Amino acid sequence: MAVLHFFGRIFMALAFIFLALGVFVWLDGRATLPAGRVWFETHSPSLGYAEVIVSRHLGAPDFWQDKALPYLKRDAWEALLWPVILFLILGGLLLLIGRRRRRRSGFH
Repeated sequence: MAVLHFFGRIFMALAFIFLALGVFVWLDGRATLPAGRVWFETHSPSLGYAEVIVSRHLGAPDFWQDKALPYLKRDAWEALLWPVILFLILGGLLLLIGRRRRRRSGFH
């Protein structure tokens, strides 16, 4: 149960990191730009590294072309919203499953 609770906290932390990134992008005025463009303008080497990792090292060039690129063409606010929702749901479920149960004391 402690492992589930730990991973639940990790997912919740990731959700808040993506939320903070989304707020930063929104305050910077780039929320309606495509996510790939925002990523490229923010740190272009990491975008290239991500493509190399997915295409070559994971052996999934079709995944990059069919799934990642259309996702990166979405508005930045939308591309950042989905990981926040996903990590909040996963983190919440893991925290719920991994919570400690109270022992009942006394007679009923």
